[in-house]
Amino acid sequence: MNVKFDFSGKNFVLIGASSGIGRQAAIELAESGANVLAVGRNLTRLDSLKETNTQKIFIAQIDVTAASQDDWQAAFTDFVGKVGKIDGGVYSAGIVGLTPLNSFDRELAHKIFDTSFWGMINFMQTAAKKKFSNAGSSFVLMSSLAADFGTKSLFAYSAAKAAVKAAVKPIAKEIIRNRHRVNTVSPAMVKTDMLGNITYESEVTEEEIARYLLGLGKAEDISGMILFLLSDRAAWITGQNFSLDGGYLLN
Repeated sequence: MNVKFDFSGKNFVLIGASSGIGRQAAIELAESGANVLAVGRNLTRLDSLKETNTQKIFIAQIDVTAASQDDWQAAFTDFVGKVGKIDGGVYSAGIVGLTPLNSFDRELAHKIFDTSFWGMINFMQTAAKKKFSNAGSSFVLMSSLAADFGTKSLFAYSAAKAAVKAAVKPIAKEIIRNRHRVNTVSPAMVKTDMLGNITYESEVTEEEIARYLLGLGKAEDISGMILFLLSDRAAWITGQNFSLDGGYLLN
């Protein structure tokens, strides 16, 4: 049995849409009838994404670690001016890199945190404004199983994702005044471009992979939960975290 969502007439903003889980979610939202503003750093990849659905996917190039509030406002103003106020959004931007305690690159560590956490805060600060979002909008933020079960030499990544997971509860209490909802999704290891990062892949052992009862995840294994949380069927859910681990924690 296939689950189909109908987002016809809905508008969403998706940050980190140029690859991986973000790209998959953007494609599925557009296929379900939504207008999607796909935001990312890599313009070539964004153009490629837009080609999958030129009528429904709009793009904006933003570096979340450097964007000002004016940059965020400009992107939202342009999109809302074309299609109307948004009905929610997804923050999927993130980078990973080795940060061993005794010899880590401080610039990289700060960039990891800025990408996953502070970029998310700037996104939510803009997206939840009345002038940009309809009442009852739903937002999904990307955390990670690493927030609870960190891998050696990834303290910056684990800390950043733990910060996202912790922030969702107070944010949920603030934005409820406009009936907005916000939740986090925490995937375990998923086959994406980020996993292919050679420095990270070197830390992943065969023993670690064998713990996944259902095998390593794919982007579409996560996007289904994202679309559900954006939908009206999740209208009574906010401030929660959903772990998607392929049976990892059972083993």
